[in-house]
Amino acid sequence: MRTRVSQGFALLSATLLLACQKPEPLTAAKAEQILRSYMFQREPVYAEVPQRIWWNAQNPKDDFDEKSLRTFQHLEKAGLITVVNTSSGDTTSYTAKVTAKGFPILGTSPSMRGPALRGMICHKVYDGIRNFQRRPPQRTVGHAERSCHSDDPTPLYPRFETKMNKPLKKPFASLVSFYYKDHQWHFDVTVPKAEVTSGGPERSTRRSPQTSRRFATGAPRFSRVGPASS
Repeated sequence: MRTRVSQGFALLSATLLLACQKPEPLTAAKAEQILRSYMFQREPVYAEVPQRIWWNAQNPKDDFDEKSLRTFQHLEKAGLITVVNTSSGDTTSYTAKVTAKGFPILGTSPSMRGPALRGMICHKVYDGIRNFQRRPPQRTVGHAERSCHSDDPTPLYPRFETKMNKPLKKPFASLVSFYYKDHQWHFDVTVPKAEVTSGGPERSTRRSPQTSRRFATGAPRFSRVGPASS
């Protein structure tokens, strides 16, 4: 009995000792390791087009409707969808239906304009971090820019004219903050995506609930809500 109690105290002491140890200083290499423990090297990028496009006198056709119509034409020419045009009063509508050829390629998803067709157009490639800075005198707080770009286009890339801000091989950067709290490393994406210029990414450093995402490296992975890398 005494042996078991002694072993229990020894295990508890070792656990408390590990928990009380100071974390290693935050470096560029450590920041890279923290990010790579969560991120994938390559992620699929998707584009969407509404399954039904319509307009009337009260809701006139806009630029996105034009891009959606051209996307319909490209997908129909490739044999991936069929398009039906109907008119009722002053409302004109075009509705797409996926063909047997398009079924393995195009998926569906909700959107602000109703159900949408969704296809993979390229990959987002993670390039690493740049401009790492530690915040003195704090050893475990710093920030860096996470760089990535779109590459490896699929045949759907030129067909989806509704893709938004997905130029190929053009670097983008996200501002990421790193810190150590509750015995684990965390990172906070304060600006998800900004274009990289010669002087660095054009970004706002203002934090908001819409642009700030917090992650703990010890937390389990979770599914992304909404379209991946859209």
